[in-house]
Amino acid sequence: MGTAIQLSKEEKRGIWKVLTWLLILEFFFVFNNNVFILISPKLVEDFKVAPSTVSLVFSLGTLAFGVCSIVYTILADRISMRKLLLVACTAFPIISFLGVFSVYSFTLLIIFRVLFGMSIAAPVALVVIIALRYFNKLEAAKLFGFVGAIFQLGAAVGNALGGYITEHLSWNIIFLFSCITIFSVPTIYKHMPKEKSQQHSFDYFGAVMLTGIVTLIILFFTSKMQYPTMLWAAIVLGVIFMLYSKKKKDPFVDIRLFSIKGVSGSLLVCLLFYMTQAAFLFIFPFIVKDTYGMSLTVIGMFNMITNILAFTVGMFSGRIIKAIGYRNMVILGGGFIFTGLIIIAFLVGFSVVPVFIGLGIFNIGYVLFFSGYLSNYTQLLPSEFHGAGVGVEKLIVQLGSSLGAAFIGMFFGASYMNHALVDFSGRAEAAQFSNMSLILLVMIIAATSMFLVIFKKNVKPQDTLS
Repeated sequence: MGTAIQLSKEEKRGIWKVLTWLLILEFFFVFNNNVFILISPKLVEDFKVAPSTVSLVFSLGTLAFGVCSIVYTILADRISMRKLLLVACTAFPIISFLGVFSVYSFTLLIIFRVLFGMSIAAPVALVVIIALRYFNKLEAAKLFGFVGAIFQLGAAVGNALGGYITEHLSWNIIFLFSCITIFSVPTIYKHMPKEKSQQHSFDYFGAVMLTGIVTLIILFFTSKMQYPTMLWAAIVLGVIFMLYSKKKKDPFVDIRLFSIKGVSGSLLVCLLFYMTQAAFLFIFPFIVKDTYGMSLTVIGMFNMITNILAFTVGMFSGRIIKAIGYRNMVILGGGFIFTGLIIIAFLVGFSVVPVFIGLGIFNIGYVLFFSGYLSNYTQLLPSEFHGAGVGVEKLIVQLGSSLGAAFIGMFFGASYMNHALVDFSGRAEAAQFSNMSLILLVMIIAATSMFLVIFKKNVKPQDTLS
C-alpha cells in the first residue's frame, strides 16, 4: 500500500476538515442518485418513456462520474490535488443550480446528470487518494467505512425526502440542495496541502477511447442486447486501446497495473458486487410499488430506516475490521447481502415486511463488503500505482453501477420472468421480482467466492486508530 506522508497534528486536523467537506459532497452525490432511483416510476410517467430508457438517467450519469474519476485520480499524481478539488468543488454547485431546469426535457435531464457526475467525481474519488497518501492502513480503513456509512446516510435522506418532494413539490428542486457545497471551497483553499505539480503529458486519445469502450458496453445492455455490433465495436476498441497503451509513454491507464497479482481478479469482484448493488436498488421501488401499491413517500420512509441502520454499522467499520480482519469483513458483508436477497426471493409476494427486512440486511452487507473490499484492494497497490489503481477501481464501480441498472432492466416485462421458481405466494406481479433476486443472488455468490480465492489469508491491522 505504500507509506503515508508524515503530517503534524495541526496539518492532520486540517486534512480532516477537508475530508469532512468531501464526505458532505459524497452525501449529496448519493442523495441525488437515490432520489432518481426512487422516482424512476415517476420519470416514466412524466416523460412517457420506458423503464429501460429512464435507466439512462442513472447509467449515463454514473458513466460520466466513472470516467472522470479515473481522470482525476490519475491527474492527482501529476497535478496538485488542491487545484483539482478547488476547480471541481466550485463547478459542482453551479451545475447543480442549473440542473433545476432539467424538468423541461428528458434530454436536458440526462445532460445535467452527466455534468453533475463529471463535477462531483473529483471530491468523491480523491477521498481514497487522500486516505492512502496521508493516513496509515487502519485509519484509511476507518475512512473507507465512513465513505460507506455516508453512502447510506445520503440514501436515507434521499429516500425520505425524495418521495415527499416528488409527490408534493417537484423532483427537479433536488438539485438545489447541493448548492450549499460552495462553502467547501474556502476550507479546501486553507487546509489542503500545496503540492508541486509534476510534468507529465495527458493521454487525451486514450481517455476518449476508454470512454467509448465503456459507453458502447452500457448502451449494448441498455438496448437489451439488440445490437451486438455495439459489443463487437467495444471489443475491437478495447484491443486497440490495450495495444496503444503498451506503446504510449504516459498512457491514460498504465496496463502494468493489471499484471500486479490479484488486481485484475479483485476488479472483477468489484464489478460483480456493484452490478448487484445497483441492480437491486434500481428494482426495489418497482418491487414495492408494483406488488403492494405503496406511495413513493412511504417507500422512502421505510428505505430511510434501513439506510440509517446501515449508516450506524458503517461508522463502526474500522473497529469491526480491527476485531475480525480485512478478509473476514468481506465474508461477513457477503453473508448479509446473500441473506437479504434470499429473504426477498422467497417472500416478496407474501408481505411487504420481509421485503424491507431484506433491504435492511442487504444495505448493512453493502457497508461491510465495501469497507473490507476497498481495504484489501488498496493494499495490493504499490505507491506509484495509487492514482491509476484507485482511478480504475472507481471506473469499475461506476461501470458496474451503470451496467447493473441496464442489466436488470433487460428482464422487466420478459414473459419467461413470470414463471416463479421460489416465490410460492401465487401473486403474478411478484414472480419476476423473485426471479430477479435469484439472478442477483448468483452474482453476489460469484463475487464473494472469487474474493476468497484471491485473498486467501485474513489479516488483522496492526496500526492504531487516531
